[in-house]
Amino acid sequence: MEGVTPARARAIAEAAGLPPRTVDVLVRLWQVTVREDALLVEVNPLVRTDDDRIVALDGKVTLDDNARFRRARPGDAGAEHRDPLEAAAAAKGLSYVRLDGEVGVIGNGAGLVMSTLDAIADCGARPADFLDIGGGASARTMADGLSVVLSDPGVRCVLVNVFGGITACDTVAEGIVTALDAVAPTRPIVVRLDGNNAARGRAILADRAHPLVEQATTMDGAARRAARLATTA
Repeated sequence: MEGVTPARARAIAEAAGLPPRTVDVLVRLWQVTVREDALLVEVNPLVRTDDDRIVALDGKVTLDDNARFRRARPGDAGAEHRDPLEAAAAAKGLSYVRLDGEVGVIGNGAGLVMSTLDAIADCGARPADFLDIGGGASARTMADGLSVVLSDPGVRCVLVNVFGGITACDTVAEGIVTALDAVAPTRPIVVRLDGNNAARGRAILADRAHPLVEQATTMDGAARRAARLATTA
């Protein structure tokens, strides 16, 4: 496989109208992908500053766990040193990172989850995790995610923020109901559903009428409510 050679990177940059300096960035992204056995190496956003510098403001790397044996290095932390909740989430195929806040966060898509974390911080609270259920998530995935987040004793409230595209909101709602029956939560859950089958998803939650589940119509409104519940609990 040829991959992203300098010539191909130049062609990509020219076709996209990017400045020549991005060619090196494209080549390096490919090199990291191959060297680290990555499934994803993403820079978003990549900006061009007023003084003509190319700066990576944020990024995401997902490594292939099946190739972990090739990446082992002296001094690497073994599985015995891994956060137990992160290990449990990984075993369920969930993209979960534990943080040190009080609002558990579940969303679909890394960008939406990051925006949700920012919204919570803007409301004076701290996110307790990053959990991306991804596109096309099943009810089981949603239930597993909620179970993991509620297993964190530091979580005082959970915010589920889903914009339905490939992921249907009624499927997410069914997963929440499944988790409610299995986990018996003792902390409030704020849910914002929008997009594909959102009305049906909201109806499923309304019919379940769990006393600890609240619905919000906007992300900002959901973040404000979750932050208030978490900081006054």
